[in-house]
Amino acid sequence: MPQVNVIDRPTLKNVIRPALDAKLAELSKELGLQITSGSATYGDATGSFKLNLATICEDGAVMTQERQAFLDLHELYGLPESALDAEITLSGLRLRIAGIRTKAPKNNILLTSLDGSGNRVAPLSLVKAALKRSQG
Repeated sequence: MPQVNVIDRPTLKNVIRPALDAKLAELSKELGLQITSGSATYGDATGSFKLNLATICEDGAVMTQERQAFLDLHELYGLPESALDAEITLSGLRLRIAGIRTKAPKNNILLTSLDGSGNRVAPLSLVKAALKRSQG
């Protein structure tokens, strides 16, 4: 592992974050949690990372803030509890409903791509319409 002499964007991205994520993966396994590095700040000689912690449910799902918000608020958004983890199709993409983004005014539903390409967001109205199509 190279010795770090300066803390800048390339060093954070290419050296520090990968090393930190590897150690956090070990700790996650040891503690039975998901621990990931979040946003980072840096200067010439100092820096910091936000750590994200989440419990893992009995079914193996990670209890993210968005997932917890869905469980707590789904009725307020007019969604059945069974919609969490439901598969829908939007714009030709197969997606899984992963949670509610409570601070997002428009694209407030978090979706996970089933092809492994990451997360997406969509407005509640589109998700409701896609759910109706998939169930009907």
